[in-house]
Amino acid sequence: MPVVVTTPRRPMWQTAAVWFAGGMAIAAALGYFFDRQRGSLRRHLAYDKAMATGRDMQQWSGKKARHLRNRAMGTVAEMKSASDETEPNRASQRELG
Repeated sequence: MPVVVTTPRRPMWQTAAVWFAGGMAIAAALGYFFDRQRGSLRRHLAYDKAMATGRDMQQWSGKKARHLRNRAMGTVAEMKSASDETEPNRASQRELG
């Protein structure tokens, strides 16, 4: 007969407290961004900041990708040169033979 291990469940009041805190945070964010006086400015600033972060991440990832590609090409070149040094050339084998 298989052994069934159950994890203890979180008490109901903790679950309710987490949902309540999440709801309050969402309500505060909505009130902050949809304010009549300054909400439009806040939304545009948030959009601009998100777009700038996206551009920065794109540049950063492009640099990382180029770096990894160059390292991989260098490793392949090292492996090719190492295999050329260990195996004698066919032309030199003909001269010896």
